[in-house]
Amino acid sequence: MTLVGLPVDFHTSDRPNAGLGLVIRASEAGLRLQTLYGIPLGRRISIKASFPKGNEFESLRMEAEIVWKDVYFWEGWEEYQYALKFIEILNGHYLKLKRLLYRLSSVEETPSKINHRGSLFEKI
Repeated sequence: MTLVGLPVDFHTSDRPNAGLGLVIRASEAGLRLQTLYGIPLGRRISIKASFPKGNEFESLRMEAEIVWKDVYFWEGWEEYQYALKFIEILNGHYLKLKRLLYRLSSVEETPSKINHRGSLFEKI
């Protein structure tokens, strides 16, 4: 899996308002999502990820299923990480994903804010 760091909007059938999250790792088969929203295992979610491409923004749209879940607790709040398996990627978006992963795999810089448990959110 490639370290990514892309912001995403997502929604489920029972939560039509978009939640916000961060893709922290991705592959051609799925991704790891980090968010403050709790979602049950097995739930299908719709995802839109945007990323810069030159002077413009490109977006990926996909459907995925939650196959793994981890919860992190801190004083007064929770954070969730999910492993998502792609179920459907819109026509043409699979090629965009492959190109993005190829581009990101050549970047060796690792975000400095990841703690020992893999979390990007830090307690303030």
